[in-house]
Amino acid sequence: MVALVLIVSIIYSIPNLYTSHPALEVIDSEEINLSQVINVIDSKIKPENVISKDNKFIFKFSNSKKQLEAYNKLSLSNIRTDYTLTSYTNLPDWLNSINAYPMFLGLDLKGGVHFLLQVDRDNIKTNLLREISDEVKDLMIENKFRYDSFYKTNDKIIVNFDTEKPIDEIIKITKETIPDIVVSKITNGKEINLEIIPSEDLISRDIDSSVAKNLTILRSRVDELGVAQPILQKQGKDRIIVQLPGLQDSTRAKGILGSTATLEFRLTKGTPEDWYASKISGTPVINSSVLYKHRDNSPVLLSRKVIVAGEDIKGANSGFDSSTNTPAVFVNLSDYGASRMLETTSKNIGSRMAVIFVEKNKKEVINIAVIREAFSKSFQITGLDINEATDLAILLRSGALSAPMEIVEERTVGPSLGASNILAGKNSMYFGVFLVGLFMLAYYRLFGLIANIALVANIIIITAILSIFQATLTLSGIAGIVLTVGMAVDANVLIFERIREEITNGNTPNASIYAGYKKAFSTISDANITTLIAAIALLTIGTGAVKGFAITLVIGILSSMFTSIVGTRALVSLIYERKNNKGLSI
Repeated sequence: MVALVLIVSIIYSIPNLYTSHPALEVIDSEEINLSQVINVIDSKIKPENVISKDNKFIFKFSNSKKQLEAYNKLSLSNIRTDYTLTSYTNLPDWLNSINAYPMFLGLDLKGGVHFLLQVDRDNIKTNLLREISDEVKDLMIENKFRYDSFYKTNDKIIVNFDTEKPIDEIIKITKETIPDIVVSKITNGKEINLEIIPSEDLISRDIDSSVAKNLTILRSRVDELGVAQPILQKQGKDRIIVQLPGLQDSTRAKGILGSTATLEFRLTKGTPEDWYASKISGTPVINSSVLYKHRDNSPVLLSRKVIVAGEDIKGANSGFDSSTNTPAVFVNLSDYGASRMLETTSKNIGSRMAVIFVEKNKKEVINIAVIREAFSKSFQITGLDINEATDLAILLRSGALSAPMEIVEERTVGPSLGASNILAGKNSMYFGVFLVGLFMLAYYRLFGLIANIALVANIIIITAILSIFQATLTLSGIAGIVLTVGMAVDANVLIFERIREEITNGNTPNASIYAGYKKAFSTISDANITTLIAAIALLTIGTGAVKGFAITLVIGILSSMFTSIVGTRALVSLIYERKNNKGLSI
């Protein structure tokens, strides 16, 4: 059993010995060919090698700088296909056939960008107040409760009554009909104000729901950014960690991740002069239209009625207009949105329709076009540059965030720093193994050598498990492995000291070995189980660096128990069992 575990571990650890190269993975499609991509990536950043594999072109580079330059050139080109920043390891076919791959490297070892996003609690509360406000108004109308005034502030709804109204009955019905609200009665002379706010439980549930939905949307957006092995996870109650190994363009990533952007389509209505005149005279035009700014800063008068909005958009891709060869976004609508668009465009041929980009409280007209003919499900938007078209398509495909998120922490790790971290981590592990091994060999002689062999086997098993499950190794994970190196020999120290005691008490060498392993087992298991409980707690509750540390610690504890007890017992049995031993090298 020990030999089998060790052989499998060695095989699945081998991929980590092969050098990993920065690479760019481009999907092979009918619309592009290899020569087109090579023409975009000019001779100055020529890749070391190009591999065609599984309908993909893999461009291998000598360093991360050239990799990122090639990625940026492709993003600015006319080539429309999927491409991903990745790492390429030239593994033998026999390793690929058994799914033996190297472990992933985290942000601190590979370089990239790190974001910590937090849900906007105030925005969630504002939206809840708006929903509750509509429900309260409907309730008052339905039950014929006449109020003197009704208004909403930033943090509460205030309904004003006179003292003759059945206030207690109103409060009772309101609480029964609309759950999870807090209603307070404030009397002021002959007036009574009802102050209504959402309960903390309702706000907490809405935050949890928003974080869960945003996590799904952010995963979709990160996939569109073309980053291999991204890390997205919830932190605490209202935060999300996003780590993008290999990506250095933090500005674009920040714009994509934090955006709540969507689109609205409205008809134009007259001219800005009409709106200003209406505002002065008080005519109805001002009530049926709204004044927006075009992206060139000129005013545009639009209808208040929205034809279709972001929730009606089911698909979007960036490309180029066939007639003008300018960047465009090709939009597909839902069935409901298509019917509304068809109805509106059929009745308004010759009129102008505007496309409004909506980002939080900012609304900007990005395009105005004349409706030449009726259309419904599919159409295109122009008036953008290539980067704006690409990013808008990503945002429309993934959908708007359930609630706005603010980036509260941003960190960029350069590839050179990542390489330095790997070297420092390896050196610390090598140094730790050397010192521990030297001590064990000097103090326990042959038994110390056996413990050292088990220690090396322990590191191989940890590496194999991380590789098999494609876990992500971080700098804190290396710290967990280094700690495991120190802890791994604890069990052997207990066993060897017990064997020494048995020999001192006059037992034979074989009997001392048997008693040493048997009597020390309960102490070893108790000590490791308590440490394992703490490590599992860190793994379950912790996030980020704490979780990375806990993963390797849990694996290290389990593997060290196997190698220190079962592994060393097997070696000791091979050397001493069935022999007439007169002494032990301990």
